[in-house]
Amino acid sequence: MRAAPIHSSLAAFLADGLGRPVPNSSAGEWKTILDQASTHGLTHWLQGFPGLPASLQERVSQECLGITARNLALAGELRKLLRTFRGQRVPCLPLRGLALAERLYGDIPPRPMGDIDLLVRKEDLHRVQALFEALGFSEMDRRPGFASAFSYTLKFFVERSVMVIVEPHWTIAYPPFVDRLDMEAVWGRCVPARVIGEQTLSLGREDLLVHLCLHLAHRDDAPLLWLYELDHYLRQESDAMGWDLVLSISCEVGIERLVGHALNEAVAKFEAPVPADVIDSLDGRSGQTRPLAQRLVETSKVDGVESLATFFAVKGLGAKFRYARALLFPQPSFMMLEYGLTHRRQLASTYVRRFCWFSWQAAKGLVQLCLR
Repeated sequence: MRAAPIHSSLAAFLADGLGRPVPNSSAGEWKTILDQASTHGLTHWLQGFPGLPASLQERVSQECLGITARNLALAGELRKLLRTFRGQRVPCLPLRGLALAERLYGDIPPRPMGDIDLLVRKEDLHRVQALFEALGFSEMDRRPGFASAFSYTLKFFVERSVMVIVEPHWTIAYPPFVDRLDMEAVWGRCVPARVIGEQTLSLGREDLLVHLCLHLAHRDDAPLLWLYELDHYLRQESDAMGWDLVLSISCEVGIERLVGHALNEAVAKFEAPVPADVIDSLDGRSGQTRPLAQRLVETSKVDGVESLATFFAVKGLGAKFRYARALLFPQPSFMMLEYGLTHRRQLASTYVRRFCWFSWQAAKGLVQLCLR
């Protein structure tokens, strides 16, 4: 995660939790604060601030209203999915999003949510696909079978009152660590929970912490909301957190550096309650020799670094070729949806643009790795 610069008043507000930005900021400063809050998913926290110009207060209200409407639509879809999976006896639990919002805030605030993330078992993927098709969803994949072979999640979409995208994950890790984590142990630590009124499961306390750290680390442009919520979760669960288990999972999978970096960021920005010996233990192991794919995600801060790391992690030249072909030249239906194309004649130039972009990011990532 790259630390994003934010206005000092917004930073002070976040660090204080329920504090308020400086009320006598100029109109220009307020606009900067609001723009940054919107970019980082924090608009909801600006509602009702004293001193906020009326025109900007209206913008806050409108943004929050739109987010709330979308969240209610997503909640309805998630409720239907949980009931369907439970009725068909297919293990499933909600990840982050609505479930995390309820856990942290006790309700579903106007917090931006792009999609619905679920956790399923990899051996159930065929049943999962059938259930989504029965509910009217279409699968979005680069090429048939690409996601199940090389990724960590499937992707389904349906157009209702809003575009609903659902990603069923079969691991709580990200490339190149997807197959290293003992998911049977993760499922065994899950606990009963109620999300949007539905009985379901939730990740165990320590597994959720590891997942939130990895989710933060796997996006170089992660919004500050994710770090803010990591701090909020740490404060909520600090007394009961099993740090020995967190360290054990991190060391077993080889994600000490990524987990440690996320926790260090939370401590630096919000003084999150992380024991110093935990940070020291994670830092002490991060200097060990790592495979190339792992060093890429740990040190290269470019878009698409996970795709490059996955390429190096894939075993066999044939598999690498299939992966690269599907990544660089997906099927036309994927391209139309991914890039919002309206005519097939736009495909050729878009394929060229995609190839050049991935090639440039890969070159930058490798150069960064060599210079470290």
